[in-house]
Amino acid sequence: MADFTVSPEFLAKLAKDLKGCGDELDQGLKALKEASRDGLGFDFLEDAGKHFQEKWEYGLKKVRECVKVLDEGLEKARQSYAGTEQDIAKALTPARGRS
Repeated sequence: MADFTVSPEFLAKLAKDLKGCGDELDQGLKALKEASRDGLGFDFLEDAGKHFQEKWEYGLKKVRECVKVLDEGLEKARQSYAGTEQDIAKALTPARGRS
């Protein structure tokens, strides 16, 4: 049988890291919103900046949706693996009072 291991701690860390990526993207979007596109001297540059910001917002929304789905799935998998480990440990532990 092939070796296959899953660490519930790793799944929790992966979920945390995914959330962190989304937070970093949020910070980039916030910085972009705070940066002024006005006064660049050319309308096409201002329009391009606005277009980029809109695309970034849309992309970030999609990333957030994916992170949420992944986070929910990772949490379910983590709970399932943790429960299985507990069940196996319980099954392999001799019952008290039995010889």
